[in-house]
Amino acid sequence: MRYAVYLTPPDGSPLAEAAATWLGRSPFPGPAGPAAAPAMALPEVPARYGFHATMRAPFILAEGRTEADLLAAFEAFAAQRPVLHPVLAIAPLSRFVAFRSDDPALSRAAQETVEAFEPLRAPLTEADRARRSPDKLTSRELDLLERWGYPYVMERFVFHMTLSGPVGESLDTVTAAAKSHFGALDGAPHPLILAIYREDEPGGPFHVIATQNAAASSNSDRSR
Repeated sequence: MRYAVYLTPPDGSPLAEAAATWLGRSPFPGPAGPAAAPAMALPEVPARYGFHATMRAPFILAEGRTEADLLAAFEAFAAQRPVLHPVLAIAPLSRFVAFRSDDPALSRAAQETVEAFEPLRAPLTEADRARRSPDKLTSRELDLLERWGYPYVMERFVFHMTLSGPVGESLDTVTAAAKSHFGALDGAPHPLILAIYREDEPGGPFHVIATQNAAASSNSDRSR
């Protein structure tokens, strides 16, 4: 099994519901349905992971570590972090369409999360390295891959919540469709909470197994 620490809108929130409808699947418990996204958006690509923003990319637990260890570490970590409320706007990101934000609190949160959960991560395997297409990475990204298990961390981190697969020439069309679907949710602030997602088997869907207590964490210092 692989685990990841992601940011997600709370289950049942307007953004979570709209994203589940767009992708045809929620990472929270509930029935799946046909995706509202057009087929050209390749919604099945992000749907496998569930709507999210990556804080700690998928990893296998280190030898001797258990899911209970991970959940305990997550509970302690999340209890000390505020719920974030960034303004999210739909925009292209390379060949993809995503909700994006340049709120610096997101970059700080990502760095803290990477550092906090590093002791629980198993070393990379050769298959892990190959999955990251090392021939396409810069020397700095290769260093980050070896140090943290993922190349797009620290100063290489770019916040995004993916809404499509790699759509190429359909980028503008898919962006317009996403903006139409999400309506007033586009360009608005949204609460985002930390969550543990788990992949039970290689290539399988990720689903939420633990979330940040939004009510308690809302009282934390948002300027952290």
